[in-house]
Amino acid sequence: MRTEPEPPAATACGLLAVGDGHEIFWEESGAADGVPVVYLHGGPGSPLTPGYRRSVPTDRSRLLGLSQRGAGRSAPSAGSPGEVDLSANTTAHLVADLERLREHRGIEAWIVQGVSWGSTLALAYAQAHPERVLGVLLFAVTSTSRREVDWITEGVGALYPEAWDAFARLAEDHGGYDRHDRSPERLRLVESYRRMITSGDRDLEDAAVRVWMTWEDAHIGIGGGGPSGPHAGAAGDPVTEYERGVARLVTHYWAHDGFVADWAAPWGAAPGSGLLGGMDRLAGIPGALIHGRRDVSGPALTAWELHRAWPGSELMIIEDEGHGGPAMVEEWRRSLARMVDAATASDRYPDPHA
Repeated sequence: MRTEPEPPAATACGLLAVGDGHEIFWEESGAADGVPVVYLHGGPGSPLTPGYRRSVPTDRSRLLGLSQRGAGRSAPSAGSPGEVDLSANTTAHLVADLERLREHRGIEAWIVQGVSWGSTLALAYAQAHPERVLGVLLFAVTSTSRREVDWITEGVGALYPEAWDAFARLAEDHGGYDRHDRSPERLRLVESYRRMITSGDRDLEDAAVRVWMTWEDAHIGIGGGGPSGPHAGAAGDPVTEYERGVARLVTHYWAHDGFVADWAAPWGAAPGSGLLGGMDRLAGIPGALIHGRRDVSGPALTAWELHRAWPGSELMIIEDEGHGGPAMVEEWRRSLARMVDAATASDRYPDPHA
């Protein structure tokens, strides 16, 4: 079995005040005079783990990572006990945070890479600020459309009926969900969980958090080796701040379809077209989309549609992997190295070793 080397050490880190009472944690590694690259983690709410630092050419890239609002080492934590105000935690806020971080670190433009939910955030940022983007690399591609959210919370239950039955049953018993209601006005399962997880009833909140996290572990299992390990703690253990934070943030974002349903509308796309409607803003920006064929949580259709709407992008489907895996990671490293080399050759960031 292959053993991965230790990731490069961070060379700088800090907390950046971004408004609304939030501070985001950031860190840097790699070459101080290299091509800037920013990494966006998944979730929403997943931690910033050091393994992401292995996938960059450290001799010629300057890598930044950050914990998004409410996640990881950023403050306040979305998993803090008691009521947490998430009104200032939306995709627009996260995009603005990225711009503040870019300016804070004196960066003109950077390569933007995102994993899972991070790929949604990467697309949203790139569409809002294409002049600041040297390239976009998406891994386990999502755009957090309503179709994707309804699939990952309800449709994929056709593949995991036993696990989904337990997942839906709690919402039926305590959250007002009706699995037989197919009307346009129906209460969505994700909204039922959002309400339970923010109900103020600590016992119900903890029960909903634990069932939600167990469901996530179930549907992400095919073609394993994804960007993070199991989410749920052992049955009977107290719910952790991490679990509570992830469940709060995921249900908050997914119940609002990633806050991107009308994202492209200010730039002339049809209202409701989401990130797919704004892909023309990325014309001429190098793009790589890496996705696993066995990713049943996020079928390859989304990656395919984004690729078709993005002239010049490259789509790589890895046939025998799911929501991540070693072949996908190797493709990630190769694609990122090509983007760094292309940025260096563009004279915007000349090779410091030449």
